[in-house]
Amino acid sequence: MNTGDRCPFWNGPTVKDYMASRRGPKEMEEWCYKNSAYYYNAIQGARRAPSSYSHLNYYTQMAYEMKGGKGASHLVKFRLVSSGRKENGLPDGDDQKAPWKFTARSGDSRSADYLKQEYKERLEDGSAMYHLQIQVHSASSQEDLEIFNMGKAWDEKRSPWHDLAEVTIFRHLGDSVTERTCYNVGNLPDCLFIPEPPSYQDYRSIGYLRCAIYQTSQRARLWSGPPKDEHAVKIRYSVTFQTADTGEAGYDGEVRVTITGSKGRTEPLLLDKSRIFRDDFGRGEEDVFHFDAADVGDLWTIQFDLGDRTDGWYIEMVKIEKEGQICSFPAYQWIFGGTTVRRGEAKLPFQDNDEMRALRALETQKWRNRLPWKKWKGMPSHPDIKEHNDLPRDVQFLDEKYRDFYAGRQEGLRNFLLNRFIGIFDDIDSFHSFTEFFRYKVGGGEVPAVADRWQWDSDYGRQFLQGTHPTIIRRVEKLPENFPVTDEAVKAILGRKVSLEEEIEAGHVYIADYKILEGIKTAEGRYVTPAMALFYVNAADLLVPLAIQLYQKPGPDNPIWTVQDSHTDWLCAKFFLKCADAQVHQMRDHLLLTHLIMEPIAVALFRNVPSVHPVFKLLIPHVRYTIAINTIGRKGLIGPGGLADQVLAIGKGGHMELAKKAYREFDFEALKLPVSLAQRGVINSTELPNYPYRDDALKLWDAIKQFVEDVVRIYYKSDEDVTRDEEIQDWISEVHNIGLPQHGLDGEMDHHVPHEFKSIADLVDVLTVIIFTCSCEHAAQNFGQFDYYAFYPNYPMIMRQPPPRERGKLRVDQLPKMLGHADYVCVQMAGTWLLSEFSSDEVFLGKYPQQHFQERETLQAIDQFYDRLTVIEGIINERNRNLAVPYEYLKPSRVPNSIAV
Repeated sequence: MNTGDRCPFWNGPTVKDYMASRRGPKEMEEWCYKNSAYYYNAIQGARRAPSSYSHLNYYTQMAYEMKGGKGASHLVKFRLVSSGRKENGLPDGDDQKAPWKFTARSGDSRSADYLKQEYKERLEDGSAMYHLQIQVHSASSQEDLEIFNMGKAWDEKRSPWHDLAEVTIFRHLGDSVTERTCYNVGNLPDCLFIPEPPSYQDYRSIGYLRCAIYQTSQRARLWSGPPKDEHAVKIRYSVTFQTADTGEAGYDGEVRVTITGSKGRTEPLLLDKSRIFRDDFGRGEEDVFHFDAADVGDLWTIQFDLGDRTDGWYIEMVKIEKEGQICSFPAYQWIFGGTTVRRGEAKLPFQDNDEMRALRALETQKWRNRLPWKKWKGMPSHPDIKEHNDLPRDVQFLDEKYRDFYAGRQEGLRNFLLNRFIGIFDDIDSFHSFTEFFRYKVGGGEVPAVADRWQWDSDYGRQFLQGTHPTIIRRVEKLPENFPVTDEAVKAILGRKVSLEEEIEAGHVYIADYKILEGIKTAEGRYVTPAMALFYVNAADLLVPLAIQLYQKPGPDNPIWTVQDSHTDWLCAKFFLKCADAQVHQMRDHLLLTHLIMEPIAVALFRNVPSVHPVFKLLIPHVRYTIAINTIGRKGLIGPGGLADQVLAIGKGGHMELAKKAYREFDFEALKLPVSLAQRGVINSTELPNYPYRDDALKLWDAIKQFVEDVVRIYYKSDEDVTRDEEIQDWISEVHNIGLPQHGLDGEMDHHVPHEFKSIADLVDVLTVIIFTCSCEHAAQNFGQFDYYAFYPNYPMIMRQPPPRERGKLRVDQLPKMLGHADYVCVQMAGTWLLSEFSSDEVFLGKYPQQHFQERETLQAIDQFYDRLTVIEGIINERNRNLAVPYEYLKPSRVPNSIAV
């Protein structure tokens, strides 16, 4: 914006004239007399010795095109009007006679930058207030082109000024920060446009010229650096750059860096590594440079300029040695032109100076632009980005081979050589045929161990405690009215010779209820039922199935199946129960409650919490790839034609109905493991023994919570520190309002997502939930999939025929044909193999190779956390030696830090 409501130039030729006039007073005088509009507009914009920048009004002068929500088009201009003060410094009679003589008058001894100093002092003592106003002109295809003439002001009677907002300026920013804001007249919101000019002579050409000129002049300033002080003392800097050893991390091109500190900044320093046939900065390499430059004092930042290159350079760490002191600048990001990396010490916002607080705000604003929200009706929100490769580079997978879910699935099919069977035959005649698929695995494949035990009731029950879905069962407090199991029906199984009611009171009876599947549509030719089952802890402390009912409403055509039925009927009932379990496991407890709930938390973290914040440093290893894998999954997993459509009975639409129904019932409090276990009534190890998921998960929860509290208390000394930290307050508020919203749908529960942090305890609870869910809970729900799903009869995701409605009608030879045909089997095997694989750069719980933290006390807390996990792993290993089937999924050495698959 500029002073004066009109501009001294208005198209390409007049810009040329104006630039020539800037050479000196003589040229300026000649310019003024060349065109009366030049003369008048020079006076209009000039100001003589105003008392303050805050006493001036500022105009955009240029007309922008504004698109309304319904497609309506308007032309608009903006101005900032000083609040409560009349503009001063207007040219007097002498100035108007000779506008080319704008030099200080005799007696005015103020320095040339007095306005800047006055403004800085004003902001230190208070603030400057303005009204942002808009002038609107209805656009027309027949519009007189004079409306675009910046040399003329609009008629204020026809287009009056309207208040748009109040603007309060309360902080002075240093030059190094204002340069990094990359001001450009073309940086506009989606609703504003610079009208396109047909030619250089057109009034509308000014916008395009300004875009080019501002960008070029800024780069020139950055490359030239601050004004050189010939008397400045130079010192030696040794700067080390560590390039990541992955993917396309290297960079081949010219790089300049600028180091900023408490005393100023260096000139741009050239990183010169002239090589032939090699990248200047190769992947995995460490490069050291030595510079003699001005002493900038206490080091703050290092800024990169890569020219016009857009391919980027992935740097892990920068270390700067200065006068014997080494300062670390953890990057772990893609470096592009203008990227600034801060020194590694974690700081809360109120611990930073004004300049660094402005840099924090700039960083989060850039992320808000990069990760815009997309609201998803009935579901958690996610980034408004459809393709993985369109995500910001820093949240993409580094390894190319994990970017394409379709390619990964095909790799799984090739790995099993199963693609030869797709579409060739449908029916499978015997259960033995399912084992034949494993013979074709590349290198010879072992049949999953569950194939030897899948028909045993004891193993069927065990899988609900230590399989891939160990979070479904609940203790029965009272037998449900719609599940009228009688003592007569189950007396042969109740080994303690007491009634079912007494066993319930003793805490020996549990239920898996899939009522949530009621009303969910299935794909054509596929079947699943809203089944329910009772389980019983017998005298041998084994959990076994007691009774299964396949529909919610009891009746003569909905038998309650038990082991006293024929083997065929009982096996069929167990198939349908597992099929129901598979739908709920995949779409609710795995997809929704880990992937989709954690994603908006990660998105809001980037958008509100800068990388220097200790909470960001704590969480980034645990949300590292969540946005990337979910972006891929929305297309390749749950999108049309994706894996869910192919392997789930409720695929092709019903799977998303289930996810949305589950979100209506979502309760953030239930993500807290002790709360969830207590709600399900399974926390008592005496009543429910041999539950390794519970036992291991509780140990890990306690270790994570202790670690989180240790770290949080290093930086937050009181509850007041938490409440005054606006960055984390903005983060959790955005999660509550946008990320995990209440949609107001019928039957939707209060999700109990916090909207603020009132104490250290509040913050610790939420951070513990996030780290536990992204690591332990996801590992428990995900990495057992191949072990349990790959052998299809153990966990059919699709039934091809409806269940029997009466006893004794089903033949044993009919059972294999009720299961999925060969296509389903092949894709289920390949898909669960893919989902159960660790990524090549997987980092496991307790390990933090990316050194985001630099403080010694925090590094000690990390070491102590790892030591606690080592003890837990030893306890798990010792326990597993006594289990017929070891439970490995929550061993810390097998729990990835983040959701990456």
